[in-house]
Amino acid sequence: MILTVKESKGNCPYYKVGDKITFEEPEIVKEKSDRLCLYALLSLAPYLTALCRDTPEEDWINYKETIQCPDADRPVIFKVERESL
Repeated sequence: MILTVKESKGNCPYYKVGDKITFEEPEIVKEKSDRLCLYALLSLAPYLTALCRDTPEEDWINYKETIQCPDADRPVIFKVERESL
């Protein structure tokens, strides 16, 4: 799975549009990822766990196209790209 920064609202000091985080569960692939913000990763972890799983086609997580860091002042929106499981 790949998360790509689609939009950064505010002045996030860590991410810019186009930055990527690549996962091969349960790992983050450092060589294929840009910067890693611990606060964003911790808050997105419940979504990441579900996105990395083989879920029934009708499951809501399969329709999730973006996820957002919860920073109230500088939210970052990530595009979700799931690979076939």
